[in-house]
Amino acid sequence: MSEPWDALLVVGVLVCLPLLLGRRGLAVALVAGLALLAEAHHLPWTAQGLGLGAVLVGVLPRWRWGRPDWQPPAQDTGVILKVVTECTQRRWGALVVLLAPAADMPHTLPGVKLQAQLSAELLLSLLSPLSPLHDGAVVVRGGMVLAAGVIVPISTEPMAMGLGTRHRAALGVTEYQPDGLAIVVSEETGQVALARRGQLLTNLTPEQLREQLERGKNRL
Repeated sequence: MSEPWDALLVVGVLVCLPLLLGRRGLAVALVAGLALLAEAHHLPWTAQGLGLGAVLVGVLPRWRWGRPDWQPPAQDTGVILKVVTECTQRRWGALVVLLAPAADMPHTLPGVKLQAQLSAELLLSLLSPLSPLHDGAVVVRGGMVLAAGVIVPISTEPMAMGLGTRHRAALGVTEYQPDGLAIVVSEETGQVALARRGQLLTNLTPEQLREQLERGKNRL
């Protein structure tokens, strides 16, 4: 392969990393770019050190890239608690993702973009088993429902028996996007779980869920 094509391939990879991995991908791309620059200037030790740094950034636990002090707005919390209680009573499976103001989910994930005002009625209509968007996640940020029916990354971490695909998806969301929370209602048991920074709290009562959502510095 000629040198121009080599350079084009490298640039393409560095551009795609942030699109695929978010902020962590951007960090990897920046460090890898510096490593290539050092190599081009005949600084092999610097290039090797930066290359190792790019690898370490890529494999570090994703929750280290989050801001742990974030908590949802009180108004959003009230709506979410009402919806979770309804889903629990009706045995509706649900996955609701709450994002910090500056956080986002990749635009490449399958789902339906909404940009609608958050309300309990809207969430319940989206989470109803009769809804075509029922099986995906509903993504909420700052009083707005951004999307529904979103197919999110699934965690590969070992999980306890009795936890299903929605729980894996909740963990996957918070591993990928540490500035987010994911609430799960089990379709089989009606039990509620909360994922935050790649960790999962299960069998929560409505009051326990409220405490977790209102505890900005909660470490699970």
